Formats: sequence, structure tokens, C-alpha cells
Amino acid sequence: MNHLVVGVILVLLAVGLLYIGMPNKAGQHPRFLRFEASLVLFPPVVLVFVALGMAAIISGLLGMPN
Repeated sequence: MNHLVVGVILVLLAVGLLYIGMPNKAGQHPRFLRFEASLVLFPPVVLVFVALGMAAIISGLLGMPN
């Protein structure tokens, strides 16, 4: 059960980061993404949260008793 909770939290965090990182209607990036290094590091960080979250969810589902 613990893996499921952690997995869901990680996936929700990744979705939240995707929502926060979206540009506005004028096409301007959020303030924290205006630096060159953040544009390079932001996508891998989101992918890591998604991958770890999905791995934790799958691990939690496989470890559940029948």
C-alpha cells in the first residue's frame, strides 16, 4: 500500500510540474524557466517523477495480496 501512495504522489507531482511549466497565452515561459539551464533540466526532472511514480505504482500493485 505504501508504494501505491508514493507512486500516486510522484505522478501527481509530475502533472503539477507540467501544469506549472506551461507557457501562458502570450507564449512566455514561467519565471523559473527563463534561464537556459532550467529549460534543459526541467523535462528530465518531470520524466524522472513520472517514471519513478509509475514504477512505484506497478510495484505496489504487484505486491498486493489477492
